[in-house]
Amino acid sequence: MSDRKVRLGLVGLGWWGGELAAAARRSGVAEVVACHARTAAAREDFAQRVGCRAVGSMQEMLAADDVEGVMLATPHSVHADQVCEAADAGKHVLVEKPFTLTAGEGRRAVVAAEGAGIVLMVGYQRRRQAANRRIRQMLDDGELGTVLVASSMFNVSHGYPATWRANGTETPLGGMTGLGVHMIDTYHYLLGPIAAVSAFSRSVLPTQPLDHATGLMFEFESGAVGTLLTTHFVPGAVEVSVHGTSAAAFNRRDGASLLVQAKGDTVPTEVDLAANDPLVDQVAAFAAAIASGAPVETDGRVGLAVTEVLQAAVASAERRQPVQVAEFAA
Repeated sequence: MSDRKVRLGLVGLGWWGGELAAAARRSGVAEVVACHARTAAAREDFAQRVGCRAVGSMQEMLAADDVEGVMLATPHSVHADQVCEAADAGKHVLVEKPFTLTAGEGRRAVVAAEGAGIVLMVGYQRRRQAANRRIRQMLDDGELGTVLVASSMFNVSHGYPATWRANGTETPLGGMTGLGVHMIDTYHYLLGPIAAVSAFSRSVLPTQPLDHATGLMFEFESGAVGTLLTTHFVPGAVEVSVHGTSAAAFNRRDGASLLVQAKGDTVPTEVDLAANDPLVDQVAAFAAAIASGAPVETDGRVGLAVTEVLQAAVASAERRQPVQVAEFAA
């Protein structure tokens, strides 16, 4: 077995770019060899800390022979253009979520990637949590019965950072864009496609930008219904619950805990889980796909399906009525 590491470039060197670089290092199968940010000081500082070289442009990175793939931790609105640039250069792409802000942009990027034959992976790592993997197994084995309702919450407490993320164009529906989309993907992974969405999103606090309270209700193609609540302004909580006719499963503390409650039981029981690192698993899967040509789980079409629901949710909040996701699907 070769111990050669897949060599990656990183574009976007903020907090999450640092997390991706650290995950590549922990994976043992990938390494960041080049980095780019808009300011020279930021990229030189990052290069020194991470142990890679700074490059002056994404085009320079894409032209480098030692860069096999790029990881994009950049503003949402530029993802489609950057994926297309990478595809033109024959470089593989791991792009952060949301994939794009509109389905049209997402389809453009998917077509470019598929036409170029590159790996395109979207950063929905939370489906990889051990708790969600176990829930998926329970669903496959019929242990939960027929799922009727589901609930989810993704809250953080730190408000919006003083970066491009605080721009309303980049962050429609407040916490939905940076946080809640993870739950849409998790719902797709566990329960299948979402058919319709009804969204409510409000600005409440006087001193912070963007929306502060966002809630969605979903109708799944299966007939089940689900909810999602998200905000940047309350104590942190990341949870997913799936309720079936035989049992319910509760992913708590962002995948650190899984509880199961059988029908007729009055309290749930803790399930033993083998701890994993979803972000490392994601980067390792990206590296493996580059090395072997194998397909990736959260490919561009998986990312596009989430964007279609996000765009339907934005439309629902604007129109103040339920919206069919099919309106934004090809």
